[in-house]
Amino acid sequence: METKIMMLLMLVAVVFPLVLDRRLHKIGTQKLKALGMNRFNYDGESVLTAGGLILVCSSAITGIILIGILLLRGVNSELVRHGFLFVTGMITMAFWGWRDDCTSDREAKGFRGHFGVLWRERRMTSGMWKLIGGTSTAFCLSLSLSNSLWAGIVSFGLLALSPNIVNLFDLRPGRAIKVFWCLTVLAGAFGLWTSGASAAMANWIFWLPVFVASMLMFSHDAGGKIMLGDTGSNALGFAAGFSFVIGTPIYVQASMLVLFLCLQVAAEFCSFSRVIEQVGWLRRLDQWGRVTEAEHKKNQTGSSGLV
Repeated sequence: METKIMMLLMLVAVVFPLVLDRRLHKIGTQKLKALGMNRFNYDGESVLTAGGLILVCSSAITGIILIGILLLRGVNSELVRHGFLFVTGMITMAFWGWRDDCTSDREAKGFRGHFGVLWRERRMTSGMWKLIGGTSTAFCLSLSLSNSLWAGIVSFGLLALSPNIVNLFDLRPGRAIKVFWCLTVLAGAFGLWTSGASAAMANWIFWLPVFVASMLMFSHDAGGKIMLGDTGSNALGFAAGFSFVIGTPIYVQASMLVLFLCLQVAAEFCSFSRVIEQVGWLRRLDQWGRVTEAEHKKNQTGSSGLV
């Protein structure tokens, strides 16, 4: 790809989320409030949820613009195809998360909980619908992204599990975004090491707007003002999984799939929040950027105690 086109794409990928952020955040929060999308957070406070919808809209709009530029410039169809699959997959995964955010069915937790409700009550929970929808989406995408049975199985596993892995960590303000950052930095490092700078940059054109949008969302999420919800965590998890599928060798993908499987099994039997609290460096990383309880109470007093 020509350097000028690459620079143009990079500029669009960074600037458009910045330009769209304030307007989308205003419209998004108004719509979410009108729909009554309030949920109680870990501290028992009512917070607006499904804020990831703002992030998804910003990333999708920018992604569509990038695809349009590539088509107008006549760039190779492989990159356009990846961009189309990425945007389509992210929107679809976010949709299944949105369905879960809109329901009040919160009793069943984890795979065991959802399958337990299905077995005992013969009833499909919203989480089960999300599982079926996300798995089906991952299967369809893996057929388009893989050229062998083994690669298809690995990519299917990554794309199916990565949204739920990030969602598992979405239990404290800002935590899911940090996990997304860690995963994508890891994928980027492996991509640069194995593919070289030019190939890695081309693979990451459509991921960059998501990263920028997540940075813009971080202060709202970590500040306890709005929650990503399943809408946002599903989208970020899919973006992380997709970055491994198209940007890293098969042995890296297989290693990450094993890690995701281990985390998924561990989540059924232990609390990640408890583990993070018990490990010093994890606790400090988890609390970085987050408004403390004392600051939160001070802000509440300052906003309501002077009238």
